Amino acid sequence: VLMLASEKLEKARERFRETRADELVARYSRRAVIGALAAVAPGSDLVIQGVLATRLVRELSNLYGVPVKEIEIESFIQLAGGKVKNMTAITLAIAGNALKAFPGLGTISGGVVHAVAYGMIFDSLGRAAAQTMATRGELRAYPAAEAFEELMNEHLESGAVRMAKLAIRERKDGGDNA
Repeated sequence: VLMLASEKLEKARERFRETRADELVARYSRRAVIGALAAVAPGSDLVIQGVLATRLVRELSNLYGVPVKEIEIESFIQLAGGKVKNMTAITLAIAGNALKAFPGLGTISGGVVHAVAYGMIFDSLGRAAAQTMATRGELRAYPAAEAFEELMNEHLESGAVRMAKLAIRERKDGGDNA
């Protein structure tokens, strides 16, 4: 009876963590979109996104009860960043920045494209970190970066559509709900 109760408790804890991780990832993906829309000065988006990524991983580590060191977070983010360089999301981010150079419509559309890219990156980054912590009980940079790459590739189209809708909605609302 105690074993059965223990198993049920463990499954309930896993469901709770999974639901909470999804909420955290969604919240930080939204913040990444808003941060990308708000970033005006060149390079400011990198600072904003770096802070957000670190906070996301820290909150996920607290959720899963996994102690992480700053160096582990930086290593994971750096490896994930290397994976992004060869993907469509980074192409979108670069195209978005390029479009921002044209006043008016270019600035608006560039900002939205840029925001979509960051939203997709954060969605996959958070899911990869959560998945790695849930299955391994720790944040291992290389396996998490591999999971990130797989998630980016798997969800590229659906993620782009979802993040585009979010970016357009945030652009219309002015990003006041962060």
